[in-house]
Amino acid sequence: MESDSINFKDIVKEVEKQEAWKPKEYDFMKLPRSELSKMLGVIPDYEDLKILRTKPRPDIVKIMADFKGVKRKGDLYFFNERLIDVLRDLVFERPPIVVDWRNRKGRNNVTPVKNQGGCGSCVSFATIGTLESMLLIEHNVSLDLSEAELLFCGGGSCGGWWPSSAVTYLYNRGVSQESCFPYVATNIPCNTCAERNGQAIQITQRIEISDMNHRKNYLSSIGPVVCVFEVFQDFFSYASGVYSHVTGNFVGLHAVEVIGYDNNLNCWICKNSWGSGWGDSGFFKIAYGQCKIDSAFPFWGIGGTKWYS
Repeated sequence: MESDSINFKDIVKEVEKQEAWKPKEYDFMKLPRSELSKMLGVIPDYEDLKILRTKPRPDIVKIMADFKGVKRKGDLYFFNERLIDVLRDLVFERPPIVVDWRNRKGRNNVTPVKNQGGCGSCVSFATIGTLESMLLIEHNVSLDLSEAELLFCGGGSCGGWWPSSAVTYLYNRGVSQESCFPYVATNIPCNTCAERNGQAIQITQRIEISDMNHRKNYLSSIGPVVCVFEVFQDFFSYASGVYSHVTGNFVGLHAVEVIGYDNNLNCWICKNSWGSGWGDSGFFKIAYGQCKIDSAFPFWGIGGTKWYS
């Protein structure tokens, strides 16, 4: 019979057999699995996932050129300094060994960690976090954007959502700021403020990336992305190091913002949405290939940020 609660002593025993990461006992770990699952919130759209898996492998040069704003006519790009930069990055420069957008290109491009609470809103938090990062990267503008609008106006709920749907909403409608529609960890009706359209941020670029090298090229040159992975009971106890699943039952699927990678440690660097008291000040590292992060789901990239019109 599967255990319904997390046994921290069992986790410590199993983690001690490896030296990759360290656990910590948090108060919420006493909750039953049914409650812990509310800290996650990905509902797979299998039809969309099937389409994404069968799409042709994207042309990384075109991806980089589009996201860097290189002008083109049809499939032909105008040869200019921006295109030269793209080609230099991809052809002549190897991706850095370590990329972390908390300290990248001379500044911190990652906004503070938030807490989704007991609402399955991880998709909204991961996508908004990525959008906030891209706004900093592309315009050096820091805004606190509304997870509530994206979730409750975009078609999601505390029962969960899917990243492609969140990205589509940002592409079509953009999203207002937190003050316009404050977040609460319970299902509420869509209710934005009168100034919504005047303050909303929209995206004009979107991409799904599955190839490992493409992911690293994108992360090193463009910015953070949204990912989905499987969560097991031991992940809730993560405190530091490079996480890999060692014990415990499957709880559900989770979405987070990937803010970088470390080839020395063979891991992705991620921002979670469980508050700054969890993990490494709210962040964590997860080993390449763990929990189907690299085999079952793409990374979602967004960009071309602009004021909604």
